[in-house]
Amino acid sequence: MIVEQFIAIAPQLLLSLAIVMQLLLIAFKRSQHSIAFFTVSAILLALFAHYPAMTNVNLAVTPLLYVDVFSLTINVLILSCSLVAVWVSYGYLRSAVECHDEYYVLLLLAVLGANILVLSNHFAAIFLGFELLSLSLVGMIGYLHLREHTLEAGFKYLILSATASSIMLLGMAFVYGATGDMSLAYQVPQQQDLQLLGQAGLVLIMVGFCFKLSLVPFHTWTPDVYQGAPMPVTLMLATVSKAAMFAIFVKFWLVSAIFNQDSMQFLLVCIAIASMLVGNLLALTQQNIKRLLAYSSIAHMGYLIIVLAIQSQQSVAWALKSGVFYILVYIIATLVIMIYLSGRSKAHAITDNDDWRGWQGLIWQRPLQGSCLILALLSLAGIPLTAGFIGKFYLFTVAIENQLWGAISALIIGSGIALYYYLSIIFCILAKPLETTSQTPIDKVGNFTVSHATVMGMLTVIIVALGLFPDILASQLIFQSEQVTIIFNEASQRF
Repeated sequence: MIVEQFIAIAPQLLLSLAIVMQLLLIAFKRSQHSIAFFTVSAILLALFAHYPAMTNVNLAVTPLLYVDVFSLTINVLILSCSLVAVWVSYGYLRSAVECHDEYYVLLLLAVLGANILVLSNHFAAIFLGFELLSLSLVGMIGYLHLREHTLEAGFKYLILSATASSIMLLGMAFVYGATGDMSLAYQVPQQQDLQLLGQAGLVLIMVGFCFKLSLVPFHTWTPDVYQGAPMPVTLMLATVSKAAMFAIFVKFWLVSAIFNQDSMQFLLVCIAIASMLVGNLLALTQQNIKRLLAYSSIAHMGYLIIVLAIQSQQSVAWALKSGVFYILVYIIATLVIMIYLSGRSKAHAITDNDDWRGWQGLIWQRPLQGSCLILALLSLAGIPLTAGFIGKFYLFTVAIENQLWGAISALIIGSGIALYYYLSIIFCILAKPLETTSQTPIDKVGNFTVSHATVMGMLTVIIVALGLFPDILASQLIFQSEQVTIIFNEASQRF
């Protein structure tokens, strides 16, 4: 049994060991090339360790962690995004004079925190993963402190993240006071006063999750932090952090049987509707692509949490499939844009080259990059023949199945608004190049290489493939109804 538990959490153990080895490597030899290569190797080992871990699913590793197929799938996605982040960071930081070894330690700490968060089955583990992820990201956001807005972004994220953590911790204390249990599968008390205390605790915990997912009204930090953070860190915020928080929100919502409470369901739907509309409306006037993606992420997270508003036992499996598919296609499309932006920026620059109006005529100067960006934007907009359309269709069916007519209306209106600013960028890419840049390719700025274009092309192929053949994922473990894990089956039986 002990051996099985070690195998189940082998990826996290490897990441922990790699962090210690990173510190020793820095002490012996400061080399950005060596530390980047070591970090990539550690993440690859952790990815490979998921294969034997898949044979030990539905296993509790102490009361703190629970290993299931859903968690392992999200962790594979997180590690894959982290691999891209390390590669992008190496090219981005290579132009800097200093040796940024400590940056990669912070990156691996953030990945470990995200992994722990996804596997959590106890409030103590949730708080540990939450803080490890948050504090590491604070250090990464403010790491290149000489850049414009970087210290401001790091300070904002530090203060607001600490506030969210404090509120969430208070909520956990309320739930513990009401139930006497800190596991996610706690039993709801019968006494009326204890039920009210537990209900207040759940709302406070939701505040912490809503902050990390950039949901309205806890979204105001997002555009400033996205803009001020170095480009690879923005990539981490938009992918790793979002995937981890979505996973633990799903587990918290289903395992704690919160979906069975009408008041909490109503609160969730209101947050989703507000996020869809506010996020898209605020993105309309943005010329900075990082700020635009920040506001867009608010809307996309609003779309995503629709899968939690389930009202029948039969909806659990389909909601999980839809949620995992949507977060996957959202992250892939975001990665395409972030990789292009990272290739056009340098660490020693005061700001990143992130005004999308500078993309005018890109399709004529760099057809591959322009085509990849167009398809990624179309996927985010939910246009047919892209993976984004299939993802929104899945969310739409979940909402119809559970009769969420208000959420459906907001999804349609929000998608219509989003179409305007996504198409504005696409028309800019397709426009005639400016005369001042007609002789000089736009993406010669920064450190854009053939490898950037290659990875963008590969991710774009996945976007089109999932849009044309969404059943490609149907054979995977997480997308088979009979493979929905025990922990969620137990939750669905609490209706």
